[in-house]
Amino acid sequence: MKLLIVKPSSLGDIVHALFAVSLLRSALPQAELWWVANDSLVPLVSLCPQIHPLPFPRKALGKFSLSALRRFLGELRRHRFDAVLDFQGLLRSGLISFAARAPLRYGFASAREGASLFYNHPVVLPPEISHAVEKNLLLVRAFLRDQGKQDEAEAAPPPLELRLPPAWLAEADSLMESHGLPAGAPLVAVGCASRWPSKSWPVGFFAQVLQEVRRRRPDAAIWLLGAPEERARAEELRSLCGLPEGALLAGDTSMGALCALLQRSQVLFTNDSGPMHIAALEGVPCVANFGSTNPALTGPYGPPGFHAIIQSPCPQAPCMKRECPRGDNGLCCQEIPPAQVADKILQRLPPPAKPGGECPSPAP
Repeated sequence: MKLLIVKPSSLGDIVHALFAVSLLRSALPQAELWWVANDSLVPLVSLCPQIHPLPFPRKALGKFSLSALRRFLGELRRHRFDAVLDFQGLLRSGLISFAARAPLRYGFASAREGASLFYNHPVVLPPEISHAVEKNLLLVRAFLRDQGKQDEAEAAPPPLELRLPPAWLAEADSLMESHGLPAGAPLVAVGCASRWPSKSWPVGFFAQVLQEVRRRRPDAAIWLLGAPEERARAEELRSLCGLPEGALLAGDTSMGALCALLQRSQVLFTNDSGPMHIAALEGVPCVANFGSTNPALTGPYGPPGFHAIIQSPCPQAPCMKRECPRGDNGLCCQEIPPAQVADKILQRLPPPAKPGGECPSPAP
């Protein structure tokens, strides 16, 4: 059987789908799995063994390139897929699902922009399921039951097997050395920006939290991540905290190096962002600020208590707006004591080493 996964969109969307794809891979080990993903996100899809990426030329199609569209459609139809599972549920993904010409097309009955019109197996979401990962798992389980895989459909998704390429690990090693990040120290990753302005909590709040972390754990090494356009914000945070210049890695990391550096970190302190989802995927605990968005829908996925959500007390949260409707997203963190947030970070660090390199005995 040849299956096509359609989830081309954002980094967080890709991560949310990986858990369901892991269940699909485990239940149908002989199936050939392909995944339509934006070409910029193909490296993330490629981390999972036995999954073939099918790049979607988003930028080229945004420039109305007919040749890029023809190439993509030709590649899509060449494979003669037996089934398509559309996790995205938008017009674009519905059209891709239909264009694949597979006899079985699964998607959500509540898909937006008319996407459900392109499915011949629409799956109804019960009201108690809200998180994106759980929604994707429901879609896979519906497909597996229809394939006579009842027991497999009821199983929990197996642990993800992520294989970071040696080149990514080597790039992370080189960056740590050039930026003066000690290899043996507890690493605290920090993402103080996000794609939506409303998701980016004030730099001053981040600084207060990190100053408390540094006061109580001077042995911890802090590094600041972000895209090139977020570098100025990260530099402001570095300056406020008095961190060394080497702590600033925003704009210096490729997707591969970011994945490798997060994997080596003990905790990520962050806004709701793409790196948050990568960290969760890699089993790195997150202390995540949520105000404009809803963690019940798109929070970092993991076992209960593994991640810590810092929920905004703003009466309009979650507003689901890109811009703060009150004109000041500093209201998101009002009344939240920075020391309490620092506690959440410190709880997720290994205990400090005793003099001589011995770690203290665990508390009884």
